Amino acid sequence: MFKRLGVHTSRVSRSFFTRHLSTYPAGPSRSTHIGWTVAGGVILAIASYETIRSPVSLEEESPVTVSKKHGHTADPTAPTEYITLKEVAKHNLSQDAWVIINGKVYDVTNFHQYHPGGAAVILSNAGSDVSSLFNSLHPPGTIENNLSEESFKGWVDPEITAKAVAAQDAEKARVAAARGALPPVETILGIEEFEEAADSVMSRQASAYYHTGALDGISHAGNKDAFRKCRIVPRVMRDVSRVEPQTTIFGIPSALPIYISPSSNALLGHPDGELNMTRGAAKTGIVQGVSYVASYPLKDILAEKEVMDELIGEKMGMVFQVYVREDREKNAEVIREAIEGGCQALLLTVDSNVGDHRQSVEKMKGTTGSAEEGRKFGPFTKFTHGPHDPRLNWKDLDWLKAVAGDVPIYLKGVSHIEDIKIAKEHGVKGCILSNHGGRQLDRARSGFDSLRRIHDQEPSITKEMEIYVDGGVRRGTDVLMALALGARGVGLGRPFLFAQAAYGEKGTIRAVRILENEIVTAMQLMGISKLDQLRPEMIECLQEVWK
Repeated sequence: MFKRLGVHTSRVSRSFFTRHLSTYPAGPSRSTHIGWTVAGGVILAIASYETIRSPVSLEEESPVTVSKKHGHTADPTAPTEYITLKEVAKHNLSQDAWVIINGKVYDVTNFHQYHPGGAAVILSNAGSDVSSLFNSLHPPGTIENNLSEESFKGWVDPEITAKAVAAQDAEKARVAAARGALPPVETILGIEEFEEAADSVMSRQASAYYHTGALDGISHAGNKDAFRKCRIVPRVMRDVSRVEPQTTIFGIPSALPIYISPSSNALLGHPDGELNMTRGAAKTGIVQGVSYVASYPLKDILAEKEVMDELIGEKMGMVFQVYVREDREKNAEVIREAIEGGCQALLLTVDSNVGDHRQSVEKMKGTTGSAEEGRKFGPFTKFTHGPHDPRLNWKDLDWLKAVAGDVPIYLKGVSHIEDIKIAKEHGVKGCILSNHGGRQLDRARSGFDSLRRIHDQEPSITKEMEIYVDGGVRRGTDVLMALALGARGVGLGRPFLFAQAAYGEKGTIRAVRILENEIVTAMQLMGISKLDQLRPEMIECLQEVWK
């Protein structure tokens, strides 16, 4: 029902929950805000625990005694009575919402309206047992560390909750068997092969989260299709016995013209989540983008970066994605933490200041919509934007620059050339052309199509600002086509999510090696030995007429 934070690991710290709770708007006390968060406002859920399947390992919880009033008592040894399912079922309204999690009953009435993914998914499951849903998305300790004692109402009979536990155990066994049956990572020869491998070890809901796009998925599919509309015109009879694919990404030396795009919910696929990407990026010399809503605590990712820095003998490349929240003060605290921890650039996401509509996931989790009467002639001011701030505008760059200091700022999620020009006027270092993986505004054009359009309109702008492309890249040739049209580098999100989901750190490294081989080979076959030898005339594309 809520964002998956992953399986138990000693690395998961309380700072993660504190960080996310601090971003909620004013309302009930922070102690009542559970750290149930989602990336980009998206959550995974379905209406009943019978259908959820998730590879989660949980610690046993210490029993807590409840009184006849279903409150906490001083004796923590055993419950004195149980709350019936019939009683819990009565509390299924927005103004009175209870849920059962691992045999315990909690009142989430004061939380749901602040849920980053919107109240609908909580309310659609209010009055029921959501143990499997919750366990598939959170590590042990989430509730204990973040929910007030007053929210705990009591226990239900453990025999009643046994079905959820049995389903969870069965899924753990399935995943273990699936992981054991995976072919050696070295046999993966193409980036897209990781998807099939990852799907076999993830739950249906987790897989759907990684794959899905907004509404009809037109933009999602269009990201890959955009590259298929172009072809390469190679040069021949050139010495390519020495090839140098190195460059700088966000001002950071990089072994390849690629980087790991900030992506949340890595723990959906693997217990080490984002740490797999940190290790893989460090050990291959590419830059890792860290999501503001990463499933691992920022503190732990930065700690892993320190370990990697020591291992490789230098600072690895890491940049931090920024979502602007309503609470700017707390926003600034997180950004400073990232900078102090060694992040060398900030990527301000500008295409998701309100919620998305990923219909396939909404159907899966049992979300319902309004059929209430009402004539709405006034302005709409209440949106499902989660923790993001719909007031985000160009003036906010002054605030962010003050927080960032000398750290460069890039805008992530730009499509229009005029926005690039405005960003330049505001002192932004560069822009990432992207439609958020097709997960926000369906029918928004792809990053590569935006690059093509900008190159046609004003190619010089790619020399005045750093331009990157994010979305749809699956081959080394895709990378080189983008660079030929003026991009500094390209980001890959889903490919690395799938790679680490299936094979962990080794999957991340293998994904880099696949792209490395394809980029180097393509450079040789194109007749270039360095990236700056790429020219627009080496690429030709179908010329659609969009008006």
